[in-house]
Amino acid sequence: MKLKIVCFSDIHGQISRNLTKWFKEHEGDILIFAGDMKGDKSDYGSKFSEWIKELPYKYKIITFGNHDDHYEYVQDNCKGIKDIIFLNSDVITLKGINFYGSPYSPTFGNWSFQKSEKDLIRLYDHIPDETNILITHTPAYGILDKDIFGNNIGSRSLLERMNNLPNLRYHICGHIHESAGKYVDYEKQRVYINASLLNEQYKLVRIPYAFIYKK
Repeated sequence: MKLKIVCFSDIHGQISRNLTKWFKEHEGDILIFAGDMKGDKSDYGSKFSEWIKELPYKYKIITFGNHDDHYEYVQDNCKGIKDIIFLNSDVITLKGINFYGSPYSPTFGNWSFQKSEKDLIRLYDHIPDETNILITHTPAYGILDKDIFGNNIGSRSLLERMNNLPNLRYHICGHIHESAGKYVDYEKQRVYINASLLNEQYKLVRIPYAFIYKK
């Protein structure tokens, strides 16, 4: 069985006509969003909620990010829509694939869904060994997590847990815009994707990532 999965992250309210056109021209089975949908302070997620409802995917998996302090509004606005699934440190199985999603990232500043690495250790311990696709807002330490100064600022706790997930095939994240891209670990047969669409100047410069998941 083959499934087409499309993932993206970090749009910060920037829903453009070209981005919408891209999604409509690239239909798929599962859409994944890895957090930071909110734009400015006046943005409560209504635009994102209405927009994502119309995208042509059978299932839409969403986790939040450190900018998404309006997350309860978004969940309420999508209540009753069966194809939209929110993962807040939760697991779901779709088409035989085990997904786990978490919005948390290491603490810096005063943002939502942030914890110390000590707390993140306990949080990530709950990621099931059976997880095939892991969705977190933060990258893992040392993997697609360099800031503009070249510092690795991903989560060490997440890296430790991921190294002990025997069935993990894909890790999808965002958060660090300037490290967007893909990395393949051929030894572990694992793909890492930082799916941020915005660059470090918060300009929408990238398109989503699409891949075929083979069961």
